[in-house]
Amino acid sequence: MSASEWLVLASLVALYALLLGDWFHRAWVALGLAALLVVTGTMSPEAAFRSIDWNTLGLLAGMMVFVSFLKDGGLFEWLGAQALRWSRGHPWRLLGVFYGVTGLVSSVLDNVTTILLLSPVLIQAAEELDVDPVPLVMAAVVASNLGGVATLIGDPPNILIGTAAGLSFAEFLKLLGPVALIMLGLVYWALPWLLGREIKGGAPKTVVPRDRPAVSPRLPWLLAILALMLIGFLMQHVLHVAVAWVAIGGALLAWPWAEHPWRGWMRRIDWGTLGFFAGVFVLVGALEATGLIGRVVAVLTSPGLGLWLPVVLFLGTGIFSALLDNVPLVAALIPALAELHTRNPLFGVELWVAVGLGAAVGGNATVIGASANVVAQGLLFERGYRLSFGRYARFGTQVALLTALIGVAYVGLRF
Repeated sequence: MSASEWLVLASLVALYALLLGDWFHRAWVALGLAALLVVTGTMSPEAAFRSIDWNTLGLLAGMMVFVSFLKDGGLFEWLGAQALRWSRGHPWRLLGVFYGVTGLVSSVLDNVTTILLLSPVLIQAAEELDVDPVPLVMAAVVASNLGGVATLIGDPPNILIGTAAGLSFAEFLKLLGPVALIMLGLVYWALPWLLGREIKGGAPKTVVPRDRPAVSPRLPWLLAILALMLIGFLMQHVLHVAVAWVAIGGALLAWPWAEHPWRGWMRRIDWGTLGFFAGVFVLVGALEATGLIGRVVAVLTSPGLGLWLPVVLFLGTGIFSALLDNVPLVAALIPALAELHTRNPLFGVELWVAVGLGAAVGGNATVIGASANVVAQGLLFERGYRLSFGRYARFGTQVALLTALIGVAYVGLRF
């Protein structure tokens, strides 16, 4: 391999070593390594800029601002009070409520937005029960990733795959909806074993809210704008409008209806999360620019794989999605999939399904494996809770292995 390829691989190893050590903020780690690749000439500044998926960053930034408006309007305090009522003061019942709601909402709304909307409510409710919210949020993240794999708009990688493969909403749901439902049910059944030590399931606690949550009279207008944004996300392919502009447009439209929108407006965006994503996009772009992804394609197109190609593709995507965020990974794999179709005309939609399913399964393994994971980590940090790389990995890798068994069986038997 060339010196550039070795440097890119060394950067990926350094990314994980520094994240595991938790010595620096993840944004400085990713951006610093990306800058190293540019300074050493491995990537030009122009190539690094082009490798960043600005549509994803715009979606995140717009939704962060809009969610902060909903928070100021009192929505999350009100929802938290309702969640406590539904849970009857029991932590496991609270987890079950949010697990099911998160999985359902993530199938009709992208999982990043779902986590942005529901995680603050879950954290608030857990605090009322004097329960550590970190394991509850981890379970919600898994539900969002698995629920999101069911539909074309449920997960950012799905949007990329559906566009490239020309799949309709109904076709995507038919292909991946059943397996997503099975995985959601299996993981929920296993949660007592996966999180039993971290969630204290003693006697239910009687919670009496001190005051009735204050709701702004402007909140109905914000919810109406949210409904328009959801329609925009659903109709994105018909309207030919990028999801980033839907999110940013909704935030701008909501600005006049927000409570004190200019107060701390710079803090409404989690710049650390955006910086981390930008750095990872550059690292994945370097993998493609140096030809390392091409080497992977050459292995996948070897004649010996034959009918096992979809299974190998599923497992390979799952492994790499655990090592890198699955959004830039899938973006980088799309040209490779097109080449695989050219070289293997007997294969059809199963290759796209294998990548989409593998990205969701592998994305659950580590805290940087999927966009929703990183966003949830940032939300917890804002509330004073620490979700380390190792703590999530101990939970996420078990979930990934459990669902990978279902994924292998589905891809192998279905296609």
